[in-house]
Amino acid sequence: MLIKSIHSVFMSFIAHPHDRPGFSLQVIFASFLMLSTLMSFSALSQSASFSELAANDIQANLHADEYELIDVSDSQIPIFITHSEQALTKGIIFILGDADTPLGRSDSLHLLAQKMPQYGWTVVSLPSLGLSLGPSIAFPVMDKEEIKEAVIDASSETETTLEVDAESATALIETPKVLSPSSSKRFQEAISEAQLVIYNKEIEAYMSAAFKHMQGTLGHRVIISQGISAASITKLLADQNPIFNEVDAAVIHNPYWPMRKLNLMIPSIVAQTTTPMLDLTSQWDNAWSIQTQKQRKIKARTELKELYRQADIIGQPMDDRQAEYVAKLIKGWTTYLGW
Repeated sequence: MLIKSIHSVFMSFIAHPHDRPGFSLQVIFASFLMLSTLMSFSALSQSASFSELAANDIQANLHADEYELIDVSDSQIPIFITHSEQALTKGIIFILGDADTPLGRSDSLHLLAQKMPQYGWTVVSLPSLGLSLGPSIAFPVMDKEEIKEAVIDASSETETTLEVDAESATALIETPKVLSPSSSKRFQEAISEAQLVIYNKEIEAYMSAAFKHMQGTLGHRVIISQGISAASITKLLADQNPIFNEVDAAVIHNPYWPMRKLNLMIPSIVAQTTTPMLDLTSQWDNAWSIQTQKQRKIKARTELKELYRQADIIGQPMDDRQAEYVAKLIKGWTTYLGW
């Protein structure tokens, strides 16, 4: 009953947004946050099939001593730990790839797991979570006025979206609706946003389990992330999510959200973070990330974000030599931080 009420209120705003000029999607989703304590975390299942398949593949093809299992909600997910090769360990690097991305993909930063231990880091490689966005992965068609409005909104908002409750988001995803042509685009964007909310919640649970599993290892905590995962972790850091209190630095590569209005907010979110951040760019970044690449650097500078650096991965897609180059970039940056 509660979910139906939430859904009806949400749909009324989506169907008639101009009747309430004082409300934005940010305000609408923020209002749902008050209900979050009433909902169950068990609804977070959109990644289950992908994670389960990945886990089954790993367990079927590797010996049990080649990975470790962590408990995430009701599932056990295998992770890979490569220990420091130095007597004094600097800390732990957690690597999380883009959504639905195999560990061995050519542009994956998981290759760093073989490079960073020589510099004193223990590396935890985390298999990617799943996220199915459907047709909304494409750029939305917007006229010039809509683009201008989206840019203004993105630069002026201090509270971003992705605050809807997880169970409410699941209800929005699963509830079929027949909408008029004028409102169908808005509803499709809301569906995508709801899925991103669930993905954020799953990242919270995933990283919390990984942090807990590695709590016996001393030193700094660094997160390396890519794609949608990088955008979501940046948002969680900007929100000062308590799960991420122990994170000392973040490395992001190719951060994006596959929704224009949300994607344009990433530079502001980056600038809001207090965590030191290395922003890696490359010629194989996708169009969503390239769209905000320059603005991420400008916004960090104009908002006086401390300890932000943008660095380009020059040359061909990731291979062993490139991984060594990126490892040296990270080593130089952490040395600058005094570690």
